[in-house]
Amino acid sequence: MNKVKSINYSYYLGIFLVTFILFLCVFGPIMAPHSLNVTLETQYQDGKVVAPPLEPFENIDFLLGTDRWGYDLLSMILFGIRYTVFIALAVTVIKMAGGTLIGLYAGTMRKTPSIIIAFEKAWSYIPLFLILYFFLMPISVNSVLGSDTLVVYFIMIASIISIPSVASSVRLKTIEVNKSIYIEAAKTLGAKRNRLIWKHIFPQLKESLLVMFILEVVYVITIMGQLALMNIFVGGTIMRFDPTIYLSVTKELAGLVGQAQGNIYGNVHILYVPLAVLLLTTISFSLLANGLKNKFQSDYQRTPWIKTGHDPRITPTRKRYGSHSWKNVTLNKIVIGILMLLFAAAGAYVYMKQDADPGVEQGKQFNGEAVVERFENEGPSNTVHIGEKNKADDEWVS
Repeated sequence: MNKVKSINYSYYLGIFLVTFILFLCVFGPIMAPHSLNVTLETQYQDGKVVAPPLEPFENIDFLLGTDRWGYDLLSMILFGIRYTVFIALAVTVIKMAGGTLIGLYAGTMRKTPSIIIAFEKAWSYIPLFLILYFFLMPISVNSVLGSDTLVVYFIMIASIISIPSVASSVRLKTIEVNKSIYIEAAKTLGAKRNRLIWKHIFPQLKESLLVMFILEVVYVITIMGQLALMNIFVGGTIMRFDPTIYLSVTKELAGLVGQAQGNIYGNVHILYVPLAVLLLTTISFSLLANGLKNKFQSDYQRTPWIKTGHDPRITPTRKRYGSHSWKNVTLNKIVIGILMLLFAAAGAYVYMKQDADPGVEQGKQFNGEAVVERFENEGPSNTVHIGEKNKADDEWVS
């Protein structure tokens, strides 16, 4: 029973969910049942009129339902989730790289300049999404710029304005590590500043920086959601009049939530379906960050019999070196190996199925023309001419 309680559930569940999210990001467009320009047309099926907006699980062809114009919610989510996750990862990589570099060197100064401390305190009171809003508002709505250009613009601005907060956190952590005895010993032996940073301080901070990286991904997704509530969607906003509506160009998750906020009092599934996927994405990264924190605290708790203020919930285990027995294969390696195999197998299956014969696809139609001809002294003969018409962008391959 104690072994069951000591399992780091956040870690394993977070790894599984994040792997699932990344799988959807890579293979989502291939798995989408419809393209983004296919709509549900009003039709009569089994004695009922089928028309948008369609509720979830009412029609197998539109599993999660449709919006008011008949666009498939599942397809939009599978096309848009990659924008949400990959943009958040790109912003986090840039700001963590810049903030870590600045924080490490600022934290090893003999005395931190007062102007840096004052700037950090002032910057911490400014809502960053407001800065992004004023930068993006003039160019996002019905923009003449392409969606790729707007995405790059968002990544650069969001990264630059977030670097000071990351640098402040890294600087404070660096100051604490810099007070350690082994750092003083390295200085006494003649270690230069660069060696102190990259050989002694940075290795002590890499676990904390990894946890911070994952939490910053959640923070970027949160900022995208805040902008979406103000009708500023990453990748561009399409504004329509009479009535006034706002649509996301890239269909990223926060944009789908933002454009559906008017459905909170009617057809609520249009809002709740993308909102649930957005919450699942943030929860997945949060669980992984919490699980990694518990794991690192457990691994580095060398004296579990001494009670400290940061006692881990997970019982620490000792690592044995020099033995290559199969018994030393840890649960972490088994779980990660299984997830990698499932990821590769599912990806290969989806990739092979994308070229399967789908029959008559959406956007294609068959036109038939029946002609009745009658000749003298002969009975009537029927002639049927069947033609094919391709409304899709891709050419048919015979």
